[in-house]
Amino acid sequence: MHVTLISDCQRRAVKRSRAILDSYAIRTGVRSWATPITLEGLRELRGLLKSSATRQTAVACYRNEGRERMRLLWVVGARDSFGPDGHYPAGYTRCKPPLPAWLRIVGLLAHAGGLGHDLGKAGSFFADKLARAVSKPGERGERDPVRHEWLSMRLLQQLRGGQDWEQAWQALAWPKPLCVIGALEDEGIRTAVDALDYLVVTHHRLFGPAAANQVSAPTAERHVEDAGRARELRLAGALPPDILELLARVQVRLARKAGERGPAFWRGAAVLARAALILADHEVSARPRPEGLAGCGLFANTKNGAFDQPLCWHLRTVGARAADYAWRIATLRLPGLATETVEHILSLADEHGRFAWQNRAVAAVAALRERSDGGLLVFNIAATGAGKTIANAKLACTVSTRPRFAIALNLRTLTLQTGDALGEDLGLGADELATVIGDRIASRLHAAGKAEDLAQAGAFETDGLATEYDAHGGEVELPEWMRVLTERRPVLRSVIGAPVLVSTIDYLINAGEPGRQGHHVSALLRVVDSDLVLDEVDSYEPDALMAVLRLVQMVGLMGRSVICSSATLPQPVAEAVYRAFRSGMEMRCALEEREARFGVAIVDDRTAPTLLDSADDLPARFGQHVRVLLSQPGRAVRRAWVQPVTARSTEAFMSAVANAVTRLHAAHAWPGAGGKRLSFGLVRVANIRTAIATARALAAAFPHARVACYHARDFRIQRHLKEKRLDFLLKRKRGDAHILRDEEITTLLARSAADSVPFIVVATPVEEIGRDHDFDWGVIEPSSAHSIVQTAGRINRHRLREIGEPNIAVLQYNLRALESRVGEACFRWPGLESKSPEHRYSSADLCALLEDADLDALDARLRLGGGRMASDEDRIVSVRLKEPLAMLEAGARYPSEWMTQSFYATHALRNAEPLEAWRVRLCDGFWVFERQARPHEDEPWLKLELGTEVLRVANDWLCWELETLADACDEMGISRDRGLELQVPCRNEQLRLSWDRSFGFQMMRRS
Repeated sequence: MHVTLISDCQRRAVKRSRAILDSYAIRTGVRSWATPITLEGLRELRGLLKSSATRQTAVACYRNEGRERMRLLWVVGARDSFGPDGHYPAGYTRCKPPLPAWLRIVGLLAHAGGLGHDLGKAGSFFADKLARAVSKPGERGERDPVRHEWLSMRLLQQLRGGQDWEQAWQALAWPKPLCVIGALEDEGIRTAVDALDYLVVTHHRLFGPAAANQVSAPTAERHVEDAGRARELRLAGALPPDILELLARVQVRLARKAGERGPAFWRGAAVLARAALILADHEVSARPRPEGLAGCGLFANTKNGAFDQPLCWHLRTVGARAADYAWRIATLRLPGLATETVEHILSLADEHGRFAWQNRAVAAVAALRERSDGGLLVFNIAATGAGKTIANAKLACTVSTRPRFAIALNLRTLTLQTGDALGEDLGLGADELATVIGDRIASRLHAAGKAEDLAQAGAFETDGLATEYDAHGGEVELPEWMRVLTERRPVLRSVIGAPVLVSTIDYLINAGEPGRQGHHVSALLRVVDSDLVLDEVDSYEPDALMAVLRLVQMVGLMGRSVICSSATLPQPVAEAVYRAFRSGMEMRCALEEREARFGVAIVDDRTAPTLLDSADDLPARFGQHVRVLLSQPGRAVRRAWVQPVTARSTEAFMSAVANAVTRLHAAHAWPGAGGKRLSFGLVRVANIRTAIATARALAAAFPHARVACYHARDFRIQRHLKEKRLDFLLKRKRGDAHILRDEEITTLLARSAADSVPFIVVATPVEEIGRDHDFDWGVIEPSSAHSIVQTAGRINRHRLREIGEPNIAVLQYNLRALESRVGEACFRWPGLESKSPEHRYSSADLCALLEDADLDALDARLRLGGGRMASDEDRIVSVRLKEPLAMLEAGARYPSEWMTQSFYATHALRNAEPLEAWRVRLCDGFWVFERQARPHEDEPWLKLELGTEVLRVANDWLCWELETLADACDEMGISRDRGLELQVPCRNEQLRLSWDRSFGFQMMRRS
């Protein structure tokens, strides 16, 4: 291509940019360059410009498209230096567009919230605490019996009732009046007054109740610790009258602008205003006290053992900053993907190839966008291996004219894989793609495995435990006002700013978690200006799914699009996603005073796309689309049978697995080196305890086999080495030649006395979704229809060979069913069942559950069809989502439960089970285990013996001695302490850590 580059750089940026541009192009003027260049060269040039960019940088690149026109490809630096189509301004006219009415209201709401958020600090409880902190700076401060933000809300309510400042304080000095919530308790947020109260009282923490499984309207329990001390409460000093007068004036303006607006408007406004208030409070509190500032005798905080900011100044400043932040957050517009990148991503697939369906899907969604206002909801239910990852990127570039999107994944290893795949397959530059995970060591191991530089890392601050994230690439220049977030946490420059973010959902989920405060604001800033791609949304159990649905709701509120991707997306989950997105869009449309309608698309790899309006009957249309999809003939690349389990015992379970392995290996072994036959098989079990026991049983039953165990309870470095090895061997898109040439496999075959060697991987659900592996056969311990389909997707995944003999065995019972009493829940941990009879399958016998299933073509039909097992799961999911979905929508029955901490604790993304860390160290020539009671840098390590230690078996595989693992840490630049570390659930008196040297760690009961 031929490009022209124009520079509008200022000051020092002129010299830097010229040096770069002169090395790639011919200078054709004082500030212009032109040259023919390849796409790779252009990306390299843009990367260099971005790496040296400052606020004075502004370089535009145009592609010559013949005599017709020059097309703008990208701008590095100050985008405002050029017009929307890239033209250079001949002159300037200052034009300030009018703010939308809803944004003025949000600004007034944030302003009022800032002025009133700390009124309660004028009380004796807080003032006395500050005085004690100054007089005794080394002592740990005690908690207030009543939190200041609760007092602030109650004071606002009293002042609105006509009382003056002193009367308001006197009215609160009684236990019962102190604990009154007001209209929020019974009606939720329905007016501007409700929204203001919610902002003020929750700017540090949400309402109670706090404990999980306590469905309740908001209570005072998280803010009022000891109501009996209400009589001790008194006014500690007077605020200047102008503060209260200003607060009253802003409230009057807010009431005047509010008019007659519904609950959806005020809930949406409260979300935005609250984020602005939290950010403003954080920014102002971090400022040094201005010199020469006269105080009012009351203070907002202390620093270094001395009183710091006067309360009156703090209130006034936070109010002004919150109003400003509200406007900046709501109007945030960050750079999208460069034009040439979008064109590359949207390049047409081969019309006669297996990915031709992507062209149809993109065309349909593009047509839907043309006739829709605001965000779209897209369901991608293409089959496993059909190219959904690339298709999702294409769809994300189609739903918006300025593509910016985040891909949320459930597993950190899958996150790293997806980031690599997008970078390589779509040609995304290092400045356009950020990959973020919540495990710094896993990130470093992945980077070391690819011989890349180590990533930058930062910590997010919140009221809860700090969470560390690693980010690769994508760092961009953010607006100056975001410095309050990025100065101490530079990783946020990538997380928020990169046009494409590939992230573990643990980061993005915080956008829908208002109780996470700082995490919530930073994630919300990403969602404000980014579409969302949800991968395998049906892999979450109902409680975790509710956390995901809260994120979907926030994306809808921001007017952006959501793409849900899963080959096994069942109708109850699709309906739940639709309802959450509709709830968010209703808030957005209420803000913008337009009809709450949006477009919905359903696409797959075998049928024509279905396009509909949100007013259409989604359940009926989705069901119709799935029926058409299921009517298409499937290829016999995966065939299964139900393997009988002849008795209710662990021995019968292990025998059934061994029988299935014998049959499958005999049917699917293939010729290897030296005339010997081999196969790679997967035995998927439900949990680690079963995995280790099964691996050891198979090693004994098949002494000629090689057995590996893959699960999460392993040394970090050992798990990484296993994954790296399996990724290489089981990537079989080009056949098996690389396996035949592999030195280890060839050696193991040569050493074996047997003519046929099975390589068996016993794995927990970490294999189910996270790995792009292609096994020859598989044995599945069932947890759900979804797990069966997902595990089956790892069999014959790349080669897709037609088969005659079944290559999958599904066990008749899972081990929990055999070890439990008849009638107890067995499809759980993982699984959908619970103790409630409503949450049970109609049988624990897979012969009964799959009697109507087509096992001769095992694919998504098993989950999407109307079979007995699928119907049971649809029923369970629907029942478990019914009540929390109603709370999320804040309907008439549950108008206010979404404001309580218990709602988020009950339906959390992850189990809050505490973990402890273990590591092994070489001390005086001996390996010694150490335990850390809580994984934290400052927590001490104590020497401790393991509960039991089991020696290695002769035929284990993918297992290394500690010395070898330590050397691997050294080679990869990882400290031995971190590489030879693992995390397990916290011990109790009945459990101790056991180490099977061949197959990993588990918690075992004391004998």
